[in-house]
Amino acid sequence: MKNLIKKWWLLIIFVLVIIAVILIVLMNARSDGIGTAGISLIEYEKIELGMSQFTVNEIIDEFDEWSDDEIYNKSCEEISKSSQNSVYTYLYKYYGEKNGYAIITFEADYSKGDLFVLPSVVKKEKFNLK
Repeated sequence: MKNLIKKWWLLIIFVLVIIAVILIVLMNARSDGIGTAGISLIEYEKIELGMSQFTVNEIIDEFDEWSDDEIYNKSCEEISKSSQNSVYTYLYKYYGEKNGYAIITFEADYSKGDLFVLPSVVKKEKFNLK
């Protein structure tokens, strides 16, 4: 009888530990966003193909918070950069104000001999933005 009670207690403790681990994982996976320095769904919808990266950044950083490098680095991340035949492609991840993020692809074509070319939006994707 004592062995049966010990086994039940061990099972209960094991189940409680599993539940605690699941709760910790779920709480850490929750994304609350980064506040006004991030991109909102409304700002995402204002971004159009062909817009310069400068204009996109002005839309997202309407309160000029990105002048602080630490805030900029939390808000925006270059995740890929490539080039082919003088056409440079940049993928940026913009973290959401409330949650989620957006991936915006920019291209700059230097093949025409222009020295100053601003990258412009060629693709945009949103992931759980609100």
